[in-house]
Amino acid sequence: MSKGVLDQLFTVPDDSWADRCLSEISSLSTVPAGSHEKRSSVRYAASGVAIIKPEFGLPITCTLVDRSEGGARLKVLSVLGIPDTFILIIEAEQMRAQIAWRSVGEIGVALTHG
Repeated sequence: MSKGVLDQLFTVPDDSWADRCLSEISSLSTVPAGSHEKRSSVRYAASGVAIIKPEFGLPITCTLVDRSEGGARLKVLSVLGIPDTFILIIEAEQMRAQIAWRSVGEIGVALTHG
C-alpha cells in the first residue's frame, strides 16, 4: 500500500477522541424536559462507616454513600432484616432514620435529628 492509502484509512478527525467522549457524556447526563429533582436539599457525596441501630437486635455496619440535609444513601450487605425505622449513627451524630426506598445493596433514608 502506498502512503496515500494509509493516510486515508487512518485519518484522525479534527476533534479529539476525548472531546467527542466528553460531548457524548454531557449529552447523556442532561436532565430530561419535564423532570425535576424531588429532594428539597442538595445531595453531597460522602463516605465512611455508619451504624444502623435498630430498636431490637444487633447494630448493622454500613457505608455512607451520600447525604443531604434531610436524608442519606447507605450501602448495606443486605436489605433483609433492616427495619423501617432505626437510629443511624455517623461519627458522633445520632439521627432517627425512616426508610424511603430499598434496592439491592442500598437503602435511602429520611433523617430527623433528635
